[in-house]
Amino acid sequence: MKITKDHIQLSAGDLIGHLNCDHLTSLNVQVANRTLNKPDSYDPLLQLLHERGQRHEDDYIEYLRNKGCHITVIDGVDISDTTVEATKAAMVASDEYIVQAALKHKRWVGRADILRRVDTPSSLGDYSYEIIDTKLARETKGGTVLQLCLYADLLARVQGCAPEHMYVVSPWSNFVPQKFRFSDYSAYYRCVKSAAEVAVDLVGENETYPEPKTHCDVCRWQRDCEKRRRNDDHLCLVAGISKNQIKELGSHNINTTKEFASWQLPESFRPEKGSVSSFEKVLAQASIQVEAREAGHLKFELLEFAPETGLSALPEPNPGDVFFDIESDQFVGEHGIEYLFGYSTINDRGENEYVADWALDRVFEKVIFERFVDFVCRRRQEFPGMHIYHFGGYEAGALKRLMGRYATRENEVDNLLRGLVLVDLLSVTKNAIRASVESYSLKQLEAFCGYERKVALHDANVALTQVTAGLELNNIGSISDEAKSIVEEYNADDCYATLKLRDWLEDLRSKKLSEGAPITRPAPGYDEPSEELTAQQKRIQELIGILVQDVPVDPAEQNSEQTALWILAHILDWHRRENKAVWWEKFRLQDLNEAELYDEKAGLSGLSFLKTIAASKTGIPTDRYSFDVQDTDIRGGEGVHNVGGAKLGTISNISFEEQTIDIKKSKASAEIHPEGIFVHKFIDPKEQAASLLRLGEYVAENGILGEGPYKSSRDLLLRSKVPMDSISVEDDNTTALSKSIDLANSLTSGVLPIQGPPGTGKSFTGARIICELVRQGKRVGITANSHKVIRNLLDKTREAAAELGVDLTCIQKPEMGSDEPNSSSLIFAKTNDNVLVSLNDGTAQVAGATHFFWCREDAFEAVDVLVVDEAGQMSLANVLAVAHAAQTIILLGDPQQLEQPTQGTHPDGTGVSALDHLLDGRQTIASNEGLFLGVTYRMHPKICSFVSEMFYEDKLTAVAGCENQSLNTHGKIDGSGLFYLPVRHIGNTSSSVEEAKAVQGLIADILETGETWVDRDGDHHEVTLDDIVIIAPYNAQVFEIQKLLPTARVGTVDKFQGQEAPIAIFSMATSSHSDAPRGMEFLYSSNRFNVAISRAQCAAILVASDNLFDVNCMTPRQMQLANSFCRYLEVSKKIVA
Repeated sequence: MKITKDHIQLSAGDLIGHLNCDHLTSLNVQVANRTLNKPDSYDPLLQLLHERGQRHEDDYIEYLRNKGCHITVIDGVDISDTTVEATKAAMVASDEYIVQAALKHKRWVGRADILRRVDTPSSLGDYSYEIIDTKLARETKGGTVLQLCLYADLLARVQGCAPEHMYVVSPWSNFVPQKFRFSDYSAYYRCVKSAAEVAVDLVGENETYPEPKTHCDVCRWQRDCEKRRRNDDHLCLVAGISKNQIKELGSHNINTTKEFASWQLPESFRPEKGSVSSFEKVLAQASIQVEAREAGHLKFELLEFAPETGLSALPEPNPGDVFFDIESDQFVGEHGIEYLFGYSTINDRGENEYVADWALDRVFEKVIFERFVDFVCRRRQEFPGMHIYHFGGYEAGALKRLMGRYATRENEVDNLLRGLVLVDLLSVTKNAIRASVESYSLKQLEAFCGYERKVALHDANVALTQVTAGLELNNIGSISDEAKSIVEEYNADDCYATLKLRDWLEDLRSKKLSEGAPITRPAPGYDEPSEELTAQQKRIQELIGILVQDVPVDPAEQNSEQTALWILAHILDWHRRENKAVWWEKFRLQDLNEAELYDEKAGLSGLSFLKTIAASKTGIPTDRYSFDVQDTDIRGGEGVHNVGGAKLGTISNISFEEQTIDIKKSKASAEIHPEGIFVHKFIDPKEQAASLLRLGEYVAENGILGEGPYKSSRDLLLRSKVPMDSISVEDDNTTALSKSIDLANSLTSGVLPIQGPPGTGKSFTGARIICELVRQGKRVGITANSHKVIRNLLDKTREAAAELGVDLTCIQKPEMGSDEPNSSSLIFAKTNDNVLVSLNDGTAQVAGATHFFWCREDAFEAVDVLVVDEAGQMSLANVLAVAHAAQTIILLGDPQQLEQPTQGTHPDGTGVSALDHLLDGRQTIASNEGLFLGVTYRMHPKICSFVSEMFYEDKLTAVAGCENQSLNTHGKIDGSGLFYLPVRHIGNTSSSVEEAKAVQGLIADILETGETWVDRDGDHHEVTLDDIVIIAPYNAQVFEIQKLLPTARVGTVDKFQGQEAPIAIFSMATSSHSDAPRGMEFLYSSNRFNVAISRAQCAAILVASDNLFDVNCMTPRQMQLANSFCRYLEVSKKIVA
């Protein structure tokens, strides 16, 4: 950033800097204007990285020269009129490669490493240029892609068109560039660029505040900003306080920690967000911090004792206890790397013994993981009562990730988790004491337990930076022995401090126990596997060895047959990994306190006892509780657990309108009144696992190629192409329907995928294919994840049969408890045998059941064709498990809509849906691999164009007539297309009162102005409330809107898949990306956004905070997610409130 004649000149560094922190932009402008001095800062590592980067660029240029490429170098390092003109001249001259291209447009400038000429026409002629950047980092980061986007934008100003792709060349890639499609990131880039420009222009008018951010750790201004927050006594200094709480306190004129500490919570106080108890907790926290600050010494107090939590979660100390800490770098490769496992034990002489196990690559990451797990297992045999103590949830999560990633030590890790061997001292501490700390970090708690670090944190940070730089740049040789030694000592400090903290907490426990406090020990875990599981696991391991014999470990070196064998081998244990994840989730939930359950889908917090509404003859009560509005998936009928995991009873009723929940207690819990609860459900998929095992046995003995049993399963694994006979994916759907029927009839075995984007008639097509198959005398099965989806396709098939004159009868294995009577064309099976007998004797020609039925051994080849509906939501593992039921399977679905639900961590390639497996990273099915239904009968072309561009590679079009669909209005919404209603709010996570009121006002405006809507045929209809669907990402926002619009069609994205309406409103609820309770992947999910917008026939309306478009994306994947929303902002019409 520097001052030129008429403006401040900006570069890629300023763009990335603003993305990290808006206050940083303000400071940099002041430095550029010479009203503020830049703090002194010198990092020798940055100079070293710059030199290495230049060497890498030089090496790549030499590589190009050796290939005979013509290279033009633009001299100098500045971006002046001379260098910019020299670059343009080289482009006009059609030079092949242009190095250090100087690009400029208005205030933005950049020096692109390399421009490469490509055969794409532009204003220059029958050619144009694309960007290549040389980067040291092993994995391309978001900042790199943002920089490329700026260069691509500047390049477009010169040649009249944007490059289609941008490229990054890394040192270990043998100079093979990594490709990024500009349009996947361009809208996000433009949003960031626009925000940076506005911020620069408003410096001096709009004051920014140095809110704490992750960028603070590496920012030269960190000390200055920290000093200002302390001088201001800012509320962010209160440990555990949220943005919502800071916002609400501000409305009460409470802006400092001291003001908050002295505040008397009004008896009538009811917060807009969260529970009263959550405010009481942060108020108590502020009070103890201020008291300690004014007293000049540390303070802490014990919290109320409760079973299975706090001090009652401390197990009996054992001589074999292990104190464990991991060092990691999450920017190495796709998954990051756990590069140091450190752990300490106490020997027979009472001395600490520390082990540091390093992994500087993937091979050794697996090795140190296995070595640690094996060490712990041996130690448990010697010390059966030992535990592994760690601080925070990272270590337990890393063990689960590594177990899944490498498909190794799965039983052992499962036993550690089931046996409750891992003890999180952060959870114990937060539920045991309240301390005068600004954060409950291990470093701040060390002062209480008396631990003094051997390594200064500054020295540790310098060494850690050198290690992570070496890992990220794939330059392991740059990591000095001194740096490794310091990192080891730092890690050892963490292990020893964890031991010291455990001992201090144990001393507190002993003291209070001697005073008569009711503190118990936690119940022991259970980790003994069944004999059946052990035998099955042994056979699976044998099969894995057989299947992957001679298969290269590196996927890049595998052919299609080897890839199929590798996936089959590692998918055999898919269901057991899922089972583990289900139980691990229970263990995680039971470690949460009442406040933490507020943000859990399976939880409910802020419960307050109202009354006993019923009692059994033996006196067992059903108690009613009130609860705070929150995002939860609890619906009633579930078994429920108290904080800590103890069973409470069963939910007999829940009312979101009244915000009450009724819990039928047990004898043991009759007198217990919980403040927080969670639910947990487990259904054992043993039949699916057994089916996969049979498939594995067959392939191990007979190979994966050739005719014979399991043909559809094997073809699916192989991604075998079907004989398409030149069927075009862009054909009119009527033509695609007739050709798909012909193709389905011609298939004697194999897999036919049919991808149906929103409104393209996927179920219509599937039903008619089924009818034609029955007409040909074939037996057809239907399966899906839910009974509801199966029933929908059965009903569509019956309708089609009546229309086409096909005589068929369907049979369904219904949901348990269903008492619907049989009809002439649909009968219900009471048992599995009923289904099989009806198919065999001809009573029924079409049978519908979930994968729990079709994976059974007696369902082998029970039908000729099995149709998997919503195959984009069914795991590859479950489709393989049911595929034995037919030699031909048809996969109906769309992986660009709702994704498959999964909880486990699985080896690469095995955790995807069946359709995702076939698409192999693409948005649409290739024309020689299946059918793409490319015409929608639902969306206006303006809506369809956006959906097609973002999610379907521009292959989706609207049928003629959809352009007629529009709203005739005198209000805020007029015509058709995409609309955006901005609503100001901050700190909201899963619900927004502000957006709910805005939606209410918008609907009132639509209905009160007497709008009509025009359908595809040109007919006019009055707009009613039933013509509007209101969609939200979270249940909490659904409840918030339902309170204001109780009769409206409101629900989450999941509820409305397959439905449509003239008007679709999508209320995002969350204030910003940092407030998202389930992370960016959920909030900005392209799948869920696609479903929400594509419900609309005439108008799609996004209701959101402007801050949602100001997203700090750290990775290219995150940028892709945000890009769809930013593109929506560009093409939509803004509604003025």
